[in-house]
Amino acid sequence: MKSITQQDWYGAIVAVLLLSALLSIASPYFLTTGNLSNILVQASVIALLAGGQTFVILTGGVDLAVGALTALCGAVAGHLMIKLGMPVAPALLAAVAIGAAVGLFNGYLVAFVGIPSFIVTLGGLTLWRGMAFEATGGFDNAGMPDPLPFIGYGELLGVPMPIVISGLYFVVMAFVLSSTKLGRYVYAMGSNEMGARQVGIHIKGYKLAVYVVSGLSCALGAIVLMARMDSSSGKMAQMFELDAIAAVILGGTSLFGGRGSIWGSLLGAILITMVRNGMNLLEISQFKQMMAIGAVVIVAVWIDVLRRQRLLKK
Repeated sequence: MKSITQQDWYGAIVAVLLLSALLSIASPYFLTTGNLSNILVQASVIALLAGGQTFVILTGGVDLAVGALTALCGAVAGHLMIKLGMPVAPALLAAVAIGAAVGLFNGYLVAFVGIPSFIVTLGGLTLWRGMAFEATGGFDNAGMPDPLPFIGYGELLGVPMPIVISGLYFVVMAFVLSSTKLGRYVYAMGSNEMGARQVGIHIKGYKLAVYVVSGLSCALGAIVLMARMDSSSGKMAQMFELDAIAAVILGGTSLFGGRGSIWGSLLGAILITMVRNGMNLLEISQFKQMMAIGAVVIVAVWIDVLRRQRLLKK
């Protein structure tokens, strides 16, 4: 397991290095300090969502509603702060509570009721987005109160706060996956759920925890995104579902579960952001960027299928 995971992670590193080389040749502005810092900052929210998504996909599931849940967490927190005058800390705790509650809801339906994760989160894709618009009345809440803007634009020892937050998040998530029962059981469930059940792993409880991790990741992503936008609305994080799933796949995590790396997902998020950044520098239209990201996801899944077929033949 460990060697396969490392190979997948190394593949993501190679992809990032190759793309960096190509883009540095294509544009003299790509390798500037400001642009590289901008890439990491822009990748931070996608990386946070991809981190939670990694846990879900490692179990063989998928969460299609991470963007919608991010919007709901942000819309409610922004409404509480801007319209109702609630202090920042309680409003952000409300966002965290919403993320955890939705994670519990999703996990219960998947683990205890037995509804496929695809169906549960596909419904949530519109349910949570609709609730986000309902919470704000369809309007933006602009002008986040202090100290929230510091999260979006402040620095710690010269490092932008979004990079600091996402970096700390991935250190914690890497520890959880490598050194806790939850992490070990996530891999076990994804590799062979029946076998994991037979050795006494409480599948339902740990699968529930996985969706809570995803929900909390969405809440954290909402806080960082609000801080960067200096506003919140039901339109937040549109299509972030695709980017989060794409980041996980590009990072080497198998859609079939049981194999992957949290660090690979971080690299996948950076890779997607680099593609968009490079295409912007080359003045390629947004529509072609969408086509490129979609094509990359299809190729990545195709490679994953071929790799799985090769492993099954051994």
